[in-house]
Amino acid sequence: MRFIKLICGIIAGVLITGCASTMDEDILSPSDLTLEELEARRNAATDPEGRFAASGSYIMRQEIVERYWVNDDIIRMVEVKFAKPDKIALITYENNKPATVFCTDGSRGWLCYYSDRKIVQFDESGLRRMQMLVSLGRPGGGSYRSIFARVEVFCCVNDEGRFYRIDCYGEESPYPVCFYLDAENYLPRMVRMKVPVADGSYVDYVNRIKDYEMRDGVNIPMTTVVEQDGVTHECKVIFYQLNPVFSDSEFLPPVF
Repeated sequence: MRFIKLICGIIAGVLITGCASTMDEDILSPSDLTLEELEARRNAATDPEGRFAASGSYIMRQEIVERYWVNDDIIRMVEVKFAKPDKIALITYENNKPATVFCTDGSRGWLCYYSDRKIVQFDESGLRRMQMLVSLGRPGGGSYRSIFARVEVFCCVNDEGRFYRIDCYGEESPYPVCFYLDAENYLPRMVRMKVPVADGSYVDYVNRIKDYEMRDGVNIPMTTVVEQDGVTHECKVIFYQLNPVFSDSEFLPPVF
């Protein structure tokens, strides 16, 4: 479950889409741009021709390397499939075989474990969180305010540069999800949040976008580095395509 939560954070950082700093070290001041102006400039930077917004589906594959100082690195592949309006499947592969599936057909959601041949259907709360992930990745989707209960915007300076920081508060977490847009080109550069763990406490999660590449007319975050609970993951997009054709069964649990 810990890795599944991490994967969801990684995918969200990419789809919305140095020296470690914390949110407490950010120097904030009132934003000189409104949220709507920032969203328009972000969209122009990431999707200059509007191809992503106009697409009906996409598929993306990432290689994720879990780095360790002593033990051998762990390499996984994650595949994301999306079809409008609200179908998504996240499949994690280990040793070239599917290990977990996190999927929704729009009205129901499931977490599936291949090793145990186990399928868990999400309750109402879990489905809401999953639908938020879908909203973040939906082509032409709504604004931050249509997804989160409260949104605040700041100018931000820290050790890593100058940004616009967009703090987004959900209904269930006391902490915001913080999106950092580059103050010069308006590309998303970082996502920070606090993630709940089993004992009821929260750990820091940071997703830094290192570089972009134009694919199918869309500026894709190709390389990201994710830090959570003392573990570093290096993630690289290895395949991306707009408008693939999916069957409805690809967003349902596997048949064991």
